[in-house]
Amino acid sequence: MDPVILFSQLPAGATAPDWVHLVPAGEFRGVDGRGPFVLRDAAQVIRNSLAATGGRLPIDENHSIDRLAPKGEPSPARGWIVELQSRDDGIWGKVEWTVTGAALVADRAYRGLSPALTRRPDGNEVTGVLRASLTNIPNLSSLTTLHDRSEDMDFLARARQALGLGADVAEADVLTAIAAQKTVIDTHSTQLAGIRKAAGLADNLAPDAMVIELQTRQSAGDTDIAKLRTTVLELQTQLTTQHNDAAKREATRVIDEAIAAGKTAIVPIRDHYIERHMKDPAGVEKELGAMVSLHSGRVVVPPKDKNDPASGLTSDQIELCSQMGLTTEQFIASRKSLGMENI
Repeated sequence: MDPVILFSQLPAGATAPDWVHLVPAGEFRGVDGRGPFVLRDAAQVIRNSLAATGGRLPIDENHSIDRLAPKGEPSPARGWIVELQSRDDGIWGKVEWTVTGAALVADRAYRGLSPALTRRPDGNEVTGVLRASLTNIPNLSSLTTLHDRSEDMDFLARARQALGLGADVAEADVLTAIAAQKTVIDTHSTQLAGIRKAAGLADNLAPDAMVIELQTRQSAGDTDIAKLRTTVLELQTQLTTQHNDAAKREATRVIDEAIAAGKTAIVPIRDHYIERHMKDPAGVEKELGAMVSLHSGRVVVPPKDKNDPASGLTSDQIELCSQMGLTTEQFIASRKSLGMENI
């Protein structure tokens, strides 16, 4: 059987198609002969793809997102893939075309669609669909993106490890964590720049070199330098404290909002969840989102007798007690302590 190239011919017609073929089933090669690449677990690829892109995959022109967007040039979407479906011949995507995109396809301005895929760094198994591109040149297919993106996936893995994030944290959350760290670094750099200016030091002098210079001046009898060195240490301590305080405030807000939303099972270990959120906000918020809220109770269990501590609890609440390792007495006491007896 001839290998399937990574390029889908758009069907001829007066309107843009609702569904487009993105990934062929089984083993296939690129138009330049590279491969073979293989689609083994279509269902997992679909889950990875939708999770990484927020459920909407863009369709651009001639891979402009990969070629032009990094330069700050326009790379508008001509359509959005809003659903992925596994079929006998591979993965298909349902498209919501923009007005411009629909007109381009209907006018047959482009003859095909080229997807951008990810693969495992240690092999050729396809792991995700990033986006697709309207193109007339099959050579501009996803195989270039496959190669480049595998390096990106290596970087993401290293970034997660460096930031102390879980291996399943989405790319968007990794970027958010990087942005937060950049803010801390920028603040630190601004403070150090002020110290350099006040001490008459070179603008590009590294922090370690600053300390050595200040120590040298101190040993030479410049007593004012001792104050500057203290200022450096104080500012570094303040920076660390401010960062930790901000993280704790945000963690406290998230956990208390979850409790107010009826997820009272976390009350006995509230401080534990706050501490975890300070280290891994994305992971904790994902876990909170999966918890059952007391507000979602449906069937009320009839009271067995007046002394039964489980009387009046819903079946979901009783099941939640079991899952969290709490007795019904502890659960009811937690609700009373929060003033949530009637919730």
